[in-house]
Amino acid sequence: MKVMNESAFDKFENLYKEPKIAEIHTRVFAFILDFLFFFMIGKAIGLLSGTDHSTVILSLNLSGVFILLFLGIGVFLWPVSEGLYGQTIGKRLLDIKVIANKDKSMHIGRAFVRFLLGFVDLIFLLGIVVAIFDKRNNRLGDILADTSVIQSKYNG
Repeated sequence: MKVMNESAFDKFENLYKEPKIAEIHTRVFAFILDFLFFFMIGKAIGLLSGTDHSTVILSLNLSGVFILLFLGIGVFLWPVSEGLYGQTIGKRLLDIKVIANKDKSMHIGRAFVRFLLGFVDLIFLLGIVVAIFDKRNNRLGDILADTSVIQSKYNG
């Protein structure tokens, strides 16, 4: 019996038919990048608006319309960008992406479930604990939204 050699493309196709699940540390780092980016936007809004008179670098002091602007940007940065594109800025920088499980479509509703449960996941680092024990590294928000975070590109 003659064995045919597998081409590089065939090897790639066979290896990556199933998406590769993002590692927990990559997901945590993406969240930290997103949070820092969001915080820097808040600081810039505060400084430009003159409402942030804080001398402490790690504090924000926004009021009025500026807090609404800040929160609106936050909603776009997390659930809206994940719902539309599957990625936040941090996820994009680290080549990971949110997808819906079982051939379902990713949409803003799923992203909002993930976002709102993210606050629960942060309490006592519950999200990391759940992800450690979940075979797909899913946190509570992913489980209830029926999503997973995968590597978005082949990093072979």
